[in-house]
Amino acid sequence: MLANVASLTKGARAGKVGVLKLLCCASDLPSAVRRGHLPSVGEQVTCPFDMQKVADFLPSCRQLTLYCAPDVALPDVGGHQLLIVESLRDRNYGTWAGTALQDIAPAEQLSFLSDALFAPPEGESFAACYQRTAQWLRDLEQVASAAVVLARPSIVRNLILQVLYAGDGVVGMGHAARLDVSPRSYSLLTGHAGRWRVGMVASPA
Repeated sequence: MLANVASLTKGARAGKVGVLKLLCCASDLPSAVRRGHLPSVGEQVTCPFDMQKVADFLPSCRQLTLYCAPDVALPDVGGHQLLIVESLRDRNYGTWAGTALQDIAPAEQLSFLSDALFAPPEGESFAACYQRTAQWLRDLEQVASAAVVLARPSIVRNLILQVLYAGDGVVGMGHAARLDVSPRSYSLLTGHAGRWRVGMVASPA
């Protein structure tokens, strides 16, 4: 499926740039997070994807491309195109995956919660996760009229942060703290000629 992304992008460059409505569907929280732990490795969470709900938000679209994170369980999308996108995967927590925050040393816990460049051992910093997600949105070709993202809430938040704060320079933990994206919710972004707007945030599924 990843090969389809390249062919889709190549074909898109020759197309006409139009308005793209990007409906972002935030999944359930990982089971570890519901217990107060960092996400575990390998869990695929479910997403409240519902074609009738999508039709309510994107009423004029008959054919969709769905971009699904690899850590989200694949839904039944009917005849629509489904692409697995590695850039939409949740943050890599390295050896801390599945660990309760209270079990992490206080100094490291403070760095983890306040320093965007801090990465857990063998893991990924907030900044690195945000940058790969934001880059995917910047590279997204706007030739279709509508598309859907299926990803975890933190990744949907990163996409919205890119739209809201990209012009402010470095997006950090302070920006992320201003925005909550609920699990099992829909957010809507609208893009045209590389410019994006937020149309809706965290509407319940």
